[in-house]
Amino acid sequence: MSDKKHDVFVLDVKGNPLTPTNFRKAKKLIRGGVAKKVWSKFGTFGIQMLVETRKEKPDTTSGIDHGTKFEGYSIVCGEENNLNIKLDLPNKQNIVKKLEERRILRRTRRQQKCRRREARFSNRNRNGFIAPSQMVMINSRLKVIRELIKMYPINYVGFEDVCFNHAKHKWGKNFSTIEIGKTKIREFIKSFGIKIFEYKGYETKELREKYNYKKITNKSKDCFESHCCDSLALAVDVVVGDRVEPNKNLIVVDDTYRPVRRKLFDTQFKKGGIKDKYSKGTVFGLRKGLLVGTPKRTGQLCGEDRGAFRYYDKYNKRQSVKKLDWISSNFITRGLLQTNSPTA
Repeated sequence: MSDKKHDVFVLDVKGNPLTPTNFRKAKKLIRGGVAKKVWSKFGTFGIQMLVETRKEKPDTTSGIDHGTKFEGYSIVCGEENNLNIKLDLPNKQNIVKKLEERRILRRTRRQQKCRRREARFSNRNRNGFIAPSQMVMINSRLKVIRELIKMYPINYVGFEDVCFNHAKHKWGKNFSTIEIGKTKIREFIKSFGIKIFEYKGYETKELREKYNYKKITNKSKDCFESHCCDSLALAVDVVVGDRVEPNKNLIVVDDTYRPVRRKLFDTQFKKGGIKDKYSKGTVFGLRKGLLVGTPKRTGQLCGEDRGAFRYYDKYNKRQSVKKLDWISSNFITRGLLQTNSPTA
């Protein structure tokens, strides 16, 4: 990896983002005792200054290319592409199915002698209402945007404004899941004092061709050309206005996992009609979906197995372990940009 690439994010004494640096300079600062090692939730390496430093920062832009199942995020600081992220969104069809099943079981429980809550019909406010299945998708996007704002001094965002005439055309139902929540995402970004530049879908294509970024048809592929080519084109157009060489070291954030709960407790009758607690969203007090591991094993916590922790390994196979050595709330990622810090 070239030391000229500014792949190391920098935070000031109070944790606010500064201009990124390269590995060589980060190593010198750590050895000099004026900085310490930190890591982002993407698993990328950075440093935090232990002494006051200059606050001058170049214009930094984030490009956001929305999608139904996959999205692209790019950071351009000055005239350099520092980071590209492909986000695998949750599976909306599975979420809708789970919500429907939960509604049926909830209504059934109201007729049984068990722990329940009363039906609530008078506390619904339709102002700004977003369906729970859509909120899962929106929150997944906001998690990534929030972490990027923590890492880089972003002051501009190139935002693809997805809109479709559903009254005129009937084949664009997939666009609706992208359109819903745009206002919420805009308001979230603007709350940090960041200025948004919006582009239509056809404008994104024109910019990609203008700056000569190649795009492939397979949008699920873990590569720069699937989505990040569009997000980089948006980021570049806001401030630079000329082609910037892409950073091909891609981070893939996998946010597809959602905890599964067994339904035997809810569907089968028990004598007396009183049921015990069962199938919670936690495992021995730990939230399902956390990144867990031992010195030899790493995975995503999914349940328990006769007193042991059960997790999904990197091959998506369920494994068990009696004792965990570490727990992390980091994103589940593939193809990390930086897996190791410089030796201090």
